[in-house]
Amino acid sequence: MSSANQESLAEQIQQVLDGYRPTLYMDGGDVELLKVDDDGIAHVKMLGACIDCPISLLTMKLGIQRLLTENFEEITGINAITDIDISALYNRPDLQPA
Repeated sequence: MSSANQESLAEQIQQVLDGYRPTLYMDGGDVELLKVDDDGIAHVKMLGACIDCPISLLTMKLGIQRLLTENFEEITGINAITDIDISALYNRPDLQPA
């Protein structure tokens, strides 16, 4: 995919994400499109409350991935990136059974 086509696709994706953002904002989260690679994988960064929310993977799969794959045939998958190690979420003391 040429860089001009990638930029155009990125702009179109941003417009679709802008329509979804109010849903994320309600819970204090957001998402940023980092890039779409040559294999059609959209790399997105989860932001705000989405970073350590235990259901952010559901938000990504059921919301963002579905939204992008339904709207863009070029998108074959999603790679969600956070600034934290997701496995650390499951080892948090406040989430452990009493």
